[in-house]
Amino acid sequence: MVSDETLRRVLPAGAVALLGDIIRALIWGLVFVIWVAFAQVYLRMIRLTIAEPSHSDFTIFYYTSRMVADGLPMYGLSPARYGVTWAADHLGNLNPPHVQLLLMPLAHLSYRTALFTFVAVNAACLAWSLWLIARELQVGWSWRRFFGYGALTLSSAAFTTVAVTCELTFVLMVPLTFAWCAWRRGGWTAAGAWLGLCASAKLFLLLFLPLLLWQRHWRAAAAFVGAGAVLVAIGAAIFGPHAYVQWTATLGRVGWWWIPMNASWHGIVTRVLQGSTTIAPLADAPALVAPVASVGAAIVALVSLAAARRNDHDTTARNDAFLITLLGAILASPLGWVYYLPLAYGPLVGWLRGHRWSQLAPAASAALALGLACLYVPQEVANWRTHDVVATVTLTSVYFWGTSLVWIVVRQRLVNADER
Repeated sequence: MVSDETLRRVLPAGAVALLGDIIRALIWGLVFVIWVAFAQVYLRMIRLTIAEPSHSDFTIFYYTSRMVADGLPMYGLSPARYGVTWAADHLGNLNPPHVQLLLMPLAHLSYRTALFTFVAVNAACLAWSLWLIARELQVGWSWRRFFGYGALTLSSAAFTTVAVTCELTFVLMVPLTFAWCAWRRGGWTAAGAWLGLCASAKLFLLLFLPLLLWQRHWRAAAAFVGAGAVLVAIGAAIFGPHAYVQWTATLGRVGWWWIPMNASWHGIVTRVLQGSTTIAPLADAPALVAPVASVGAAIVALVSLAAARRNDHDTTARNDAFLITLLGAILASPLGWVYYLPLAYGPLVGWLRGHRWSQLAPAASAALALGLACLYVPQEVANWRTHDVVATVTLTSVYFWGTSLVWIVVRQRLVNADER
């Protein structure tokens, strides 16, 4: 798992010769502990979803399906009629109508059966995505890699928050991984079509469209728009155009930017300048949130596009351009939840494999290590001491700092490669 050569990068040769086997044994012991501990964590999250439905996004998906099947509007109503305790007067479903087509079969199942079905489908989609990533990066199969990489994956907040919320991330991960594979190979039309499909479900992925246009991949841009338009047309034909009007109205009712799981620029700006009933703001200036958030998001988007636009000449450059655009889209999105970061799993692993850590400048190496470490902070820790102003800027915004640091290092690497 960790060779002597790897250990010699951080330890003297004599120490490696003496302690190498002991260090490897300790690492494998830690891997075992992580698997056992986090297997229980994920099971506990499923039990919590059953016991407390109001804490899960799956409840939104499920009862939206129930309401549509019962002839009720897809958006705007509370699930209280089904005996569910719900804090708001509406479900808060932010997915467009055509996404709900995937979830309609759940309406005919009990909540518990629907949840287990949903979890099984998501697990299958995650496994499929990881297989596609391993094939694309030519990572061979071994039990060592399975348990080693699995421990790193299971313990990441990016993955645990998917389980906490029961989100659709792993389902979306499949078409986005197809898009990434096509992008790396220079299959622009296929990449555009897959990205258009994904962007029709999650609007922050629209950032890939101006990149395709800037790079003059006209057919890919047309495929992007066409794929999204077809899905919207299907949704409008089945649910009616009014469903999209209701959906856009629901988007306008969003007010929970401050939640610590929001890794975006908008999230930290809201926490710092407005706060919430549980988060103490650094300055009480809610009127500044919208302009500061908008300007900052525009800068992040433009910087990401500028770093990515010239990098399409080989596989490594295309991988890096895809990664910087995806990370920039999450940071620039008003709701760039940390549970969207698994979408960057393939591009990030590809970036780490394409660039030796030892080749990074000391400052970049430290920033990357700190950024990745921030993304392993448990959600419970990020929510700790939320009434503390210092925590608002640091711990409560840890996912923003983690994502931003990785984005900065990737961007700098792209700029340096472009200059050469």
